[in-house]
Amino acid sequence: MRVLEELESAVRRLPGPTPNFNLIHAVMLLMILEGGAMGRKRISEVMGIGEGTARSLISRLRESGYVEVDRTGCRLSRRGRRELRELRRHLLGPREVVLSELHRGGVVVFMVRRAGLKPMNVVELRDEAVRAGGRGAIILLHMDGKLVFPETMEPVGKYGRNDELTLKEALDPGDGDILVIGLGDSPREAKMAALAVSLVMLR
Repeated sequence: MRVLEELESAVRRLPGPTPNFNLIHAVMLLMILEGGAMGRKRISEVMGIGEGTARSLISRLRESGYVEVDRTGCRLSRRGRRELRELRRHLLGPREVVLSELHRGGVVVFMVRRAGLKPMNVVELRDEAVRAGGRGAIILLHMDGKLVFPETMEPVGKYGRNDELTLKEALDPGDGDILVIGLGDSPREAKMAALAVSLVMLR
């Protein structure tokens, strides 16, 4: 996907020390700034990264034209807004929901549009969630009006009818859409896990 390729190029490691951020952090920052300008200190708190790392990430994205910085803080540039709109055509979320059957407690969910039309290795995708700092991910496919587990095509309603209704109400999936439920010890970890899997699917 062009948007992700360009963003990854913007944050790719250059000669010198390895940065403490990657494509996941870049996309997360754009999504955070979707709500308006934010100061560097607050960005570091929301993202769970050090202020130095936040400064480096912002600097890299500013150099590439995705963000602008002034006295009110960091905000999306015209290019940043345009590229985020393009990404939003394919990626919805994050949504925080509370489940009681598939998983007990709060989770973070992203929806990748029409991703079910592509081949996927669910085990590898779950591994990606762990590499991003989460505890794993639950991946669900919407097909013929219901959510199913893509590896077996078993209906989710067989194991968690209430959770299926909760997820469908939160994201309103269509056929071929994939729901990625991130699992983590904190909402931030769960969000990073779900976003990491979603970006792999988009790429």
